[in-house]
Amino acid sequence: MPPPRNRERQVLTAICIVALLGLAWMGWQALGGLGVGILGLLVLFVAVRVELEGNGPVGAQSNPEFYARQVRAEREQPHTDRVSRRAENVAFLSSARVGVAAGAVLTVVGFGLLFSGAAPNGPIGLFELGDIFVSLFLKGRPW
Repeated sequence: MPPPRNRERQVLTAICIVALLGLAWMGWQALGGLGVGILGLLVLFVAVRVELEGNGPVGAQSNPEFYARQVRAEREQPHTDRVSRRAENVAFLSSARVGVAAGAVLTVVGFGLLFSGAAPNGPIGLFELGDIFVSLFLKGRPW
């Protein structure tokens, strides 16, 4: 049985998705579909790595002895501790699955846009923003 979803987790997920969409927009402005596709591959790589490693030992010194110690320690824990650890792992992995889904969507959309020939309208540079603000103060409305 998965743990109940709380409001804080939903808010943090929404904030992360908005930040990821902002990064995707910056990638689109910088490199077009290639930038969005590469960002999607990066997010997908990190999320899959987190999902595969789970709660196991991480690092260059990972060997079978570390895994054996971890399994032995989990086996010696009381039943209530094992159940609570499983619930934490389910919540952790559900967050990683959101990252996998977001990375997959960004990858497909980015490379789809790249191969379809769609191009950004051009990056909004600091000079263009400066011109907009200057025209706002000198002429009144810039539009």
